[in-house]
Amino acid sequence: MEKILVIDDNKDYQFLIQTCLSPEYKVILASTGKQGVDLAREHKPDLILLDIQLGEIDGFEVCHLLKGQKETATTPIVFLSSRGDTHSKVMGFDLGADDYVQKPFEADELKARVKVRIKQNQVRKDGTPLFELQGLRIDFLGHRVYIQEKEVAFSALEFKLLSFFVRNPDRVLSREKILNNVWGVDTVVTDRVVDSHIRSIRKKLGPFKDHIESIYGEGYRFNPGTQAAEKAAEAA
Repeated sequence: MEKILVIDDNKDYQFLIQTCLSPEYKVILASTGKQGVDLAREHKPDLILLDIQLGEIDGFEVCHLLKGQKETATTPIVFLSSRGDTHSKVMGFDLGADDYVQKPFEADELKARVKVRIKQNQVRKDGTPLFELQGLRIDFLGHRVYIQEKEVAFSALEFKLLSFFVRNPDRVLSREKILNNVWGVDTVVTDRVVDSHIRSIRKKLGPFKDHIESIYGEGYRFNPGTQAAEKAAEAA
């Protein structure tokens, strides 16, 4: 049975979530950010539901701490918050969260989102832990990118976006599909945010930037083929 850690100081929401999810999952409850971080290390949950307003250590700081430690770096995190402003949502995704659900929410919607995120994470676990392409190496488990054996720093969201491209080679990915899979469904993030992050990733990829192709009127495509690889070799 998969384990879900709920970090929320509201007892009513703890009860609601536990009632909603306990038939299918083992639900672990934490009422403070510190307690949540400790329980995450101890139990290694399959998914974490995280409130933002937690007191001394808020949800953003908790997310930063969890994504920064080896045991929970790849654990899916879904923010549950009454905050519906764009800034809070964008900040959550920039920290590496997988989804953002605004309170109050419907139980069926929460169950559906939890199921999707756990399934996606299972697919990632079952997949190859490493991607290599003539000087470009991506360590999915360690969340590290190497170019010509030199590590290049990527933010949590940039790494998630790059990984999504690499795991979907030779497929044209619309901005909507990228938003739904990287930022999460029902977000208010605009297409410009996608374009901005892709520009940042291309810049960091240096000689390998041509592997991410712009498809006019459609979106983007990751091309691992020989032509893009030859361009990278020439530029390196």
